[in-house]
Amino acid sequence: MTGASRDLQNKIKELSKNNYRAITIIEKCKSCGTCIIYCPLKIRTFNIDGKAITINTKNSCGGCSVCFHRCPQHAIKLVLVPKKNYPD
Repeated sequence: MTGASRDLQNKIKELSKNNYRAITIIEKCKSCGTCIIYCPLKIRTFNIDGKAITINTKNSCGGCSVCFHRCPQHAIKLVLVPKKNYPD
C-alpha cells in the first residue's frame, strides 16, 4: 500500500479481519425476491416460509450491500462477522 497513510493502512488491516453478512429481518420481508435477483454472488434464496435469506455456501456474503440497498421493505441488515467465526 505505497502512499497510504499509516492510519489508513491500519484501518484496512483491521477491516480485513472481518466479513459482513446480509441478514433478513423476517418480519419485514414481503417475499418480493428483489434481493435474490440482485445478489452478485447468487447466495440468496427463499426459505420454506417464502422469505428471502442468505444461504451458507463456500462463497461468503461479503456484505457488498447490494441487497441492502435494493430491498424496498428495508428488510435486510448487514451484520459484522469476524472471519475467525465465519466458515470459508
